[in-house]
Amino acid sequence: MFLCKLLLGKADVDHTWVDSTKYYVLKQRDALIQALPIFLVQFQPTRSAFQDRLLALPERGVEGLALAVRQRGGLQACEARRDAGMDADFTRHLWIGWLSPDLCQKSDDAVEEDVKLFLKGYAIVEVIPERNGARIGAFVLLANPIDRSSFDVLRRRRYHGQIRITVDDQQPGNPRCEGKPCPRLCGPSHYCRGWNIRGHHTWQWGCPFDHPEELRATFNAEYSLEHVPKGSAKFDEITTELLRSTPFFSADGCIGRPKIVGVRRVINAKLERLYEERRGFLHDKQGSAMEKELWHGTNCKALPDLLTHGLQPPADTRPGEKCPRSGGRGMCTTLCGANCSYCTEPHCWDRCHMYGLGIYLADLAQKSHRYVREPCAGSASPSGVATPLRTGAGVHAGQQVYSMLRCRVALGNPYLIEGNLLNGKAMHDYCWCQDPSDALETSEDWSIARGHDAFFVRGLSGAQKAGLGVHNNEYIVFHPYQVLPLYLVEYVLT
Repeated sequence: MFLCKLLLGKADVDHTWVDSTKYYVLKQRDALIQALPIFLVQFQPTRSAFQDRLLALPERGVEGLALAVRQRGGLQACEARRDAGMDADFTRHLWIGWLSPDLCQKSDDAVEEDVKLFLKGYAIVEVIPERNGARIGAFVLLANPIDRSSFDVLRRRRYHGQIRITVDDQQPGNPRCEGKPCPRLCGPSHYCRGWNIRGHHTWQWGCPFDHPEELRATFNAEYSLEHVPKGSAKFDEITTELLRSTPFFSADGCIGRPKIVGVRRVINAKLERLYEERRGFLHDKQGSAMEKELWHGTNCKALPDLLTHGLQPPADTRPGEKCPRSGGRGMCTTLCGANCSYCTEPHCWDRCHMYGLGIYLADLAQKSHRYVREPCAGSASPSGVATPLRTGAGVHAGQQVYSMLRCRVALGNPYLIEGNLLNGKAMHDYCWCQDPSDALETSEDWSIARGHDAFFVRGLSGAQKAGLGVHNNEYIVFHPYQVLPLYLVEYVLT
């Protein structure tokens, strides 16, 4: 067998990745060679005691085993956490785990059966699996509340007759968690999806712990902007990508052809480190991180926050008008966490967030431009960021300067959506990348064993139903450190 060095170039231009069989197809356009044989590997069948041990392991693949070794609960069910417990008088909401990792290969129904066996004697309304890489837990909603003594008996049960696993009170507003830092925020992922989810629509994603600013992985992070000179390879590449889809149509009705007046590279060491950690996690989980450079448009006033802390999945709460951080920015969801006393009203479907409360990106700049809000005027510092445009950029006094982000995105194993929704709000309340097949007219099979890490919505190019599909491609991710802002692109419409 040959081991080769590959020159991949651009995805879908110079090569194609066939995910079902895990191989590359090289285009070798213009008779150029993209594969260089480096080694000839010769081997023969063998049988050993070590191979027998490997064959006896659950079938997860090499990548799944790599992740399983890293994750607590990836190789076997976990002993109970010491900090789990219950201080309230009653609860109906539980979290239990980590369960047997063999369940990662099985359906949600199999997880529910396993949980019901463990909770035998209790009436259960709902079991919601939490699939986290190579391990699995479950959120449980009981039909009737249990008191502290019943909870104490339950947490002493042995899972499969062997060990005591974690049984935790997961009710919203859990008094035991008040004033305590979130263990997810302090854990290896450095992120808790519940930090800005109050549980208006999905109770299991709300988090009762505190999420103080000083524990955020990007606390005290700083960014700088480095000028990308006109005529450089990167400047020309970004210009080509920007002009690939013109003219631009804005929310304010402005139509025109974009002209770049400045490109600046975003430098944020903390965000870069967090992105690499998340990318490594996805690679261990899926065998490939599948990275792409994509566009993101947003309210220009929010850019300093995004360049400092990274792009954040939206909250399930509307911004309060009097909120000093989120009020008056023209956004439909708050920038604050779930502890904000100003931002408390639920964010409901209003022909927005069609595919869940995630970070939306596009491969066409024209599409992301539609979400750019509040451009600055004249030669003032665009976007509210630290350094202004260089003089001589060709911006006339009073001319609107728009700002958009060019980002690197680790998609992992994206789930393909290429049909219409059953109704406009069917996926609006999704807080995480979960199986959306019940919300779609047609859908592909969901990978139970490895899961998916993003949604890729294939544009239907005019065949979509109004409000139920999209014309151009969209990409949605639900973890902030899967997205790394690379360039701030500033432009005018002519």
